[in-house]
Amino acid sequence: MLRAAGIVALIVLAACNESSPKPSPSAAPSVAQGSWTQNLTFAGELSGHMSGIVPDVGVQKSQCTGGRTHNGETWADIFYGTVDVSGDVWGVVFQINNFRGPGTYQNSSITVEVHNPDATKVWQSRGNDKITFVLDRSQQSGTVDAMLTNATTGQDGLHITGLWNCRQ
Repeated sequence: MLRAAGIVALIVLAACNESSPKPSPSAAPSVAQGSWTQNLTFAGELSGHMSGIVPDVGVQKSQCTGGRTHNGETWADIFYGTVDVSGDVWGVVFQINNFRGPGTYQNSSITVEVHNPDATKVWQSRGNDKITFVLDRSQQSGTVDAMLTNATTGQDGLHITGLWNCRQ
């Protein structure tokens, strides 16, 4: 299960760092350096509130393809922040594999994941998980309401709701 979580994270990072012989604007991610505000609530096996992200450290980098993504490409946002005052860092991944522009993505059209930096605790969207993800016109902010499955137990374990942002 954790291996699958790592693969999803690698896919997202690869999508954010994608390069091709003809560089396109969607290939260059926006890098956050701790400046994106969030308003996300976590309930279940991880409870609390995330209001911002932490600065990039090593491979723990917040990146977003943002408004550079074109129809049919992969849109992705990965960021790291703390939940309340615990000081524990959590990664949040949103990925749309067949981007269709701003709007609402539901269930299997969007992948959502929450994990700790070493991926020993992972919650992921799976086929039966209910997700509503809204991407605004800028493609850099929106809302999420997602029930995620614990990658170890296979049971519903985390509900994430609120406003996300990858705007610098």
